[in-house]
Parts: sequence; C-alpha cells; structure tokens
Amino acid sequence: KSLPRAFILLLRKKLDSIPHLYSIGKNICGTVASRYMHEFNMRNLLVGPEQFPEVYQIGCECARRLGIGIPNIYIIDDQSINAFTIATDDVEPVIAVHSGLYERFTLGELKCVIGHECGHIHNKHGIYNMLGSLLIQTGLVAGVATGLVSSQLLSLLTMSSQLALNAWSRAAEVTCDRAGLICCDSVEDAYRVNAKFTYGAAFGEQAINLEALRSQLEKNMESIARFDELLYDHPVAARRIAAEMEFAECEVFYRWRPELKEPGAVMRPKQETDERCRRYVDVSKKG
Repeated sequence: KSLPRAFILLLRKKLDSIPHLYSIGKNICGTVASRYMHEFNMRNLLVGPEQFPEVYQIGCECARRLGIGIPNIYIIDDQSINAFTIATDDVEPVIAVHSGLYERFTLGELKCVIGHECGHIHNKHGIYNMLGSLLIQTGLVAGVATGLVSSQLLSLLTMSSQLALNAWSRAAEVTCDRAGLICCDSVEDAYRVNAKFTYGAAFGEQAINLEALRSQLEKNMESIARFDELLYDHPVAARRIAAEMEFAECEVFYRWRPELKEPGAVMRPKQETDERCRRYVDVSKKG
C-alpha cells in the first residue's frame, strides 16, 4: 500500500537522520497520547457493540481487512469535518471521529475515513504524525509553555525539519488513502470523502467530474504557486483524488479487492502506478 515505497522511505530516512528527533518525539507523543486517552474517556463516546454499533462494525471490518487489532473509536463533540488517529508504540491506538463528520457522511464514506485512519495504524505513522500535528496545530512555543515540548526539541525542529515532516506527512496521507480504498465499498465513496473534506459537506451526493478535476489540477501543477503546498501537512484534495484514481487502476488494489474489478478495468503494475502517483505527491514537480 505504500506510496511509492522508495519515495516515502526516503522521506522517512530524512526524518530519522535528524538527531534525536524520533526518540524525543516518541517521549512527547507518548505523554500527549496518554493524556488524550484520559480526556476521551471523560468527555467523548466510545463506540462498541451496544454503542453506535454500525461504527464499531465498520472499525472491525477495516481492522480485519488490514490485519490490525480493533482500535478504540470515539465520537467526539466537534462540528468540524475531521477524523484523526492517535497511536504510538506504547499506547493502544485511538481513532477520533468528529460528530460533524459522522452526521454529514454516509456510512460508505465513513468506512473510507476509518479505513484511512486504520492505515496510519497499520503503517506505524503515529510518532511523526503526532509530532507534525503538534508543530502545525498547537505550535512549539505553546508546547514549551505547557511543558509538553522540551527546549531541546525547539532547537532541533528548524524550518527544514518542518518541511521534511510536511513532505513525509503528505506522502503518508496518500498511502492511507489507499488503505481507505482497500476498505471501502466503492471507489466513488473514497472520491467523495476527499471532496467533502475540502469543498464542504454541502457537496452531498453530487457526482464529481473527475476529468474536469484532473484538468484543473494539471493547470495548478504548472504554476509556481504549487510551492505554497510545501507548508501543508496534507495534500490538497485534487491531488489526493487524482492519486486515488491511479491506485484504483493498479493491480495491487484488485489483489486486495478482486470483487470490485469491473469488466475492462485498467490494471497497471505497482511500479508504474507509484511513478504516476509520485507526480501528485511531490509538489516540487511540475505537471
């Protein structure tokens, strides 16, 4: 499922080469993850066989398909459209689904979202994902002030390391979009998920014109403005959907989900698919 494997391993190697980044990040993220677990149990709803059983069943199906343990899934009171995973080597993994997403997404779309989050667990993305989130969402200064981030980490995490984290995070998101596709009931559900994340839940059931979207993306990829995306920790929706479209024509996808293959479907080798996807993941590349 990795996208493409050589590219994402190169990004991971760059992060691992930053002295003490992983070990310090693991200590910080372990503390934060443990704190989140306590807060979730106090304030939010843990799904189970008797509590939101349809969501629990989706979690079981995705975990079983990807070969991981069943994660704890919480519905949290937040009307924004989002979901995220908290997982480290030492803490039982948690998937948080915002109530705004649960209320506005179909069950088919929700399966893609939970499958995506299970992909982070399967691929052990937790440490760098959470470290990137701390950088982007809370800020290092706030982290130092609250004691969650050490002054040593502050000196390590320069702009170059933040850019490296961002690049790795964007590639990891596309990898996990593949996991979402593998778990989904239809590829159209996966396309709608990324459309709704960016264009809003009001997008509804309207069909996406995929060729028009690809044409729009190609124009953007020729523009120097694409370098703004170096500061993003998630790829823009059009890139993610384009990469999903490529994976939906890959032989690897149909080895996982042979029942989804339609007559005459294109089946490209993994290496060719990875190279085609890389142009969507690597924002430094022109169209």
